[in-house]
Amino acid sequence: MAILLDSAVVILFLITCITGYVMGFFKYAAFMLKSVATLVIAGAVAFTLAGPVYKAVAKDKAVSTIESKIEKIDIISIMEQDLRKKGLPLKVTNDDLRQTVLQDGDVVENMRKMLNNKGINTAVVNKNINDFEDYLDNELFGKILKLTSDSQNGKNSFMNIGLENERKELVKFVKMLIPKDKHSAAVQIEENYVQPFGKMTAGAILFVVTAIIVSAALTIIVKVAGLLSKIKVVSAANSFGGLALGVFKGVAYMLLIAYVLSLIVESSKNQLGKLNTTIIDNTYLFKYFFRIFYK
Repeated sequence: MAILLDSAVVILFLITCITGYVMGFFKYAAFMLKSVATLVIAGAVAFTLAGPVYKAVAKDKAVSTIESKIEKIDIISIMEQDLRKKGLPLKVTNDDLRQTVLQDGDVVENMRKMLNNKGINTAVVNKNINDFEDYLDNELFGKILKLTSDSQNGKNSFMNIGLENERKELVKFVKMLIPKDKHSAAVQIEENYVQPFGKMTAGAILFVVTAIIVSAALTIIVKVAGLLSKIKVVSAANSFGGLALGVFKGVAYMLLIAYVLSLIVESSKNQLGKLNTTIIDNTYLFKYFFRIFYK
């Protein structure tokens, strides 16, 4: 993927620079105005319709898919079993653990208070708190991926995109899973974790499709009107001016591509296997454009 991104940079600059040099400054300037108009119209359509299109086409299906994945998940019982293996005292019931997670405030402090209220000695409390923190920080994310996946490694989980491996986010997600109304839980999960990436994907598709249609329409209009054929300036200055515009256009295109990809990476919480910051940082050229937008 890194090689493809760098290759795209080189190829794009070659195309824009050669085209600019051959067409010359004035014709290429007119050509760029058409490109700007195309991008503005496509951007406006994508920004305006991405949300409605996603909701009309994919939202209900996404909620239904999520609901089918989570309807049999009893996350508290699973957490109880895992923590019991680490030495969670028998005094702590399933309901105790449920209330500990559902309570407002820091979940670790809630756990400490609950253990203390059970009359458990300090040494055991401290060990259980350490085990609980380790579970939250190093095991819970993988457990959720496996529970919501079609495979044992969790790679096919819908939560690979959207859910961060961060304690507050994981506890927030667990709270969504706890209620018995799995449909409401699925709606919350879709809104919080799936919808942002879905809207971004819908917007990207709309942008590309609209850009192709508008560009084709404007090209036909320009050719029918014979506007470019009326510009007949031939000189070295005109050619090199076109080359300069080609460089400018190449930079503009790369910035646009980098911006769109940064939004995709951000909306996916940097969880995509084929497009993430690790891959992009391995590029030689593209990373400089990408890092302008993604810090």
